[in-house]
Amino acid sequence: MKIFKKIKKSFVKKVVYYSISNSRLFDKKWYLSQYPEIGKVNPVKHYLKKGWLEGKNPSEKFSTSKYLYAYPDVQYRNMNPLEHYLFHGKKRGRLCFNVGQIGIEKTKKTDARPLISVIVASYNYAEFLPQTLDSLLSQTYTNFEIVIVDDGSTDGSTDIIKRYLSENNNIKLYTHPGNVNKGLPETIRLGLAESQGEFIAFCESDDIWESHHLEKKVDIINRYQDVKIISNNVALFGEEKAVNARKKYVEDLNAFLSVGGNKLDLGAHKEMNYIPTLSAVMIRKDVFQNLDYNTPIPAWIDFWLYRQMLKSELLFYTADKLTYWRQHNSFNGISNVDKYAAERDWFIYMNDLVNGFKVSRRILKNLKILKKSLLFDSTYYSEKYAGLLNGVDPMIHYLLVGWKKGCNPSASFNNNAYLSNYVDVWLNNVNPLIHYERYGKKQKLKAFPVGTEELLEVQESDIEIVKEWKKDTKTVLLISHELSLTGAPRALVNMAIMLKKSGIRPVILSLKHGPMEKEIADLDIKLLVEPFLLMNCGLRHRALFRFLSVFDVVVFNTLETVWLIEHFSEIEARKICWLHEGRYSYMGWTRFKDLSMLFSKFDKIYAVGEYSKSFADPYIFDKRKLGVLLYGIPDVEMKVANKTLDNSKIKFLLPGTLSDRKGQLILLQALDFLSKKVREQIEIYIAGAAIEKKVEKAIKHCRYSCVKYVGELEHEQLLQLFANVDIALSPSLDDPMPIVCTEAMALEKGVIVSENTGTASFIENGKNGYKVPAGDPVALAEAIEKMVLYKEKLPILGKAARKIYDENFTMDIFEKNIEMLIIKG
Repeated sequence: MKIFKKIKKSFVKKVVYYSISNSRLFDKKWYLSQYPEIGKVNPVKHYLKKGWLEGKNPSEKFSTSKYLYAYPDVQYRNMNPLEHYLFHGKKRGRLCFNVGQIGIEKTKKTDARPLISVIVASYNYAEFLPQTLDSLLSQTYTNFEIVIVDDGSTDGSTDIIKRYLSENNNIKLYTHPGNVNKGLPETIRLGLAESQGEFIAFCESDDIWESHHLEKKVDIINRYQDVKIISNNVALFGEEKAVNARKKYVEDLNAFLSVGGNKLDLGAHKEMNYIPTLSAVMIRKDVFQNLDYNTPIPAWIDFWLYRQMLKSELLFYTADKLTYWRQHNSFNGISNVDKYAAERDWFIYMNDLVNGFKVSRRILKNLKILKKSLLFDSTYYSEKYAGLLNGVDPMIHYLLVGWKKGCNPSASFNNNAYLSNYVDVWLNNVNPLIHYERYGKKQKLKAFPVGTEELLEVQESDIEIVKEWKKDTKTVLLISHELSLTGAPRALVNMAIMLKKSGIRPVILSLKHGPMEKEIADLDIKLLVEPFLLMNCGLRHRALFRFLSVFDVVVFNTLETVWLIEHFSEIEARKICWLHEGRYSYMGWTRFKDLSMLFSKFDKIYAVGEYSKSFADPYIFDKRKLGVLLYGIPDVEMKVANKTLDNSKIKFLLPGTLSDRKGQLILLQALDFLSKKVREQIEIYIAGAAIEKKVEKAIKHCRYSCVKYVGELEHEQLLQLFANVDIALSPSLDDPMPIVCTEAMALEKGVIVSENTGTASFIENGKNGYKVPAGDPVALAEAIEKMVLYKEKLPILGKAARKIYDENFTMDIFEKNIEMLIIKG
């Protein structure tokens, strides 16, 4: 085994070395010239061994620190970022980041003192305006003018401005003809027309500048050649929730930008606004010539202009926090990003056209799909949504923005019904008709006609039943994302069982039908399946909201139901989130949902173990809300073993859906590191539904006869199989608290788990099981081999595993925890 391990490590090292050495992302000459302190060494070997750990970059095209910051899972694994990108990240669509151009410093620093015009766009911020103007007048750099353009304020802002105007000769006030409100684009254009400065700076009328703001930016002008655009880091202040919502964006931006000049790839990072607020930017006035101001979203005029400027100019940046960016609920919508989120793709597309960029392959490919689709009716769309098109092609409008605004492509396809029934499509922000044409047809998903919004399973009688229950006891609504035979739905059903036993009335509301329905019916627990819950929440269906409002407690099970909390703001029930996810799920969720905002709406958040809790923690600012709630499972009756099986062999069972995350592929790789003699002494059963074809194919075509795939099993069938095996396997890359491992321990079976499972926190190697590094087939093979070598100790291992169940996962313990955490709180 040690020989195999050495051979494997040596081979992998060579592959990694030659791949990096030949990559365009490693520039050997640049590396040696950039870091002369390393001496005359092999640059590739140096970077692989310790260069990346010291933050050194392999070339100007790849930033070590930015990649690690953008993808914390790579940092968590302590993996070389360039190695990860070449072997994994590129395939998964991850981005590599330029180091950033430092900018060419002047031979000798100059002492120019250019006139700077500070444009203040004022609109109904009388409450904050004095603080803004006082901060501008307190600047240490004195060669500047303040050009205030009031956009039709009605709250007394102009009176405040006039008072400052009378006391300071460097302030000018302008308004639109008739003092009308014309919006931010026209306000900026008027300010530019009246400005006399060589450089233009902006300060929004609710923000504050640090006193050295202008001085430090002029210093950059005097230090570097051809400086045209300067931005700075910002400090957030104001309403706590709003600050928390922006915090990560500001931190990411500061980590991404290099101090000095940055050449930015607008094609690679289309949605990234590199300048956080108008109050952080200063631009040479001639850059504004020949720009297009016809933005489709007036509130985003700054982003619209920046993308045009940065197409050909460097962005100079300082990490100094020179702007205090006020966060609050802006009633004029200037900073209201969420309001315009649905139009982002449309905005980027229109801006790309202005910049002369090619239309992306993705858009062209999707347009071809729509042209062939029988469910897109251009005539229907043009007539029904004529007011939104403004001469734009209906197909491109629907593709990029229409579907997000509820525009249906035809009378035969209801966007909201499709998204509500297949929530994963909505969560991934995928156009529903594109999804249906590319994947839905093959998967035999349903297309729903317009009018489906009338469907609702919740009836008036259901509301009355729950009201009657409430007269005698508490009622709890348990929301499940599905009713499959997997861990999270089963844990929720067990919670319902214990609530019922305690005299509390549980109701399960599922977003999908599934095989667990019969089991729930046999338990005499009320079940409602509401596939169109998302749509009916969005439509604010009265009967649905009256039903949701009658419960004392609502439990949202898994991250996949967390988004529903947005529709519960008017519901007074105690809202509890029960999380069963790990790293993989959070990596996906943060792409399309602000978890910090969602979690803030819950009264309590419980994770299914410390492993799961560690991933929720960064998104929960009030740590008092966060805790651990282990599930409970019934004591499993030991089944009679099947005597027809070969009892001379050690039998392993890996239960779980066939997917990359569950680790079946790691197990197959581990078999390559076992000797033929060991393989002849084992049998490995793999059970689970095939959700990833590549994994299913790999298992079915495995060349080792010791592997047996038995398909998806009913729960009783799985328990019967457990009776015939010796060891349970869970080599998952990420699995917060697999129920199958808990059931195995209840049946006195030892377990081999990866360190990326919640179960691993209970395992002591050699005492009650084994834990191995996630994704390491060699370590897994070694653990399997130990089971064969010391098979006489398996009963002892099993009894020790049973103790873990007795002390943590019994239904009695679960019942007490539910009463303490869920009911009494």
